[in-house]
Amino acid sequence: MGQVSEPTKVELLCIPCMHATQHTITYVNRRLVSLECDDCHHRVEVGEGTDAHTADETRAHRVSLLEIEQLYTAEFLHRILTKPHRMGEQLQEDLSLFLVTLPLRLITKPYRLMKEVLRHEDHSGDPRR
Repeated sequence: MGQVSEPTKVELLCIPCMHATQHTITYVNRRLVSLECDDCHHRVEVGEGTDAHTADETRAHRVSLLEIEQLYTAEFLHRILTKPHRMGEQLQEDLSLFLVTLPLRLITKPYRLMKEVLRHEDHSGDPRR
C-alpha cells in the first residue's frame, strides 16, 4: 500500500444512523480510502485495491472511483439543469436580494465553476493531465 496518513475525525451525516455523527476518515497517499461511522461502525471503502475486510461484512460497502465520478457527474449535471428553476425560486423569495447579488454572481460563477471542475480533475488521478 502507500503512505497512510493519520486518521481524521469529521462530523458527517450517517445514513444508517440517520443523523450527524463522528466519522473516521483514512487517506493513503493523500487519497480517500475509507470512512467509518464511530457510532454504528458502518464503513465505506473507496477506490480500487481496497482489500480491507471488516469483521461484519454487512456493515462494509465498497465504492469504486468510477462510481464516485459517475455520481459526481450526474449531480453536477443535475445542478446545471435545475439552476434556472432555483434562480426563479430565489427571485420570488427575495427580489431585492436577488437583484443586488446577481451582478456579482454573474461575474464569479464562471470562475467558481472552473475551479470546481479543475479540483475534480486534480483528484481524479487522470494520467492525461
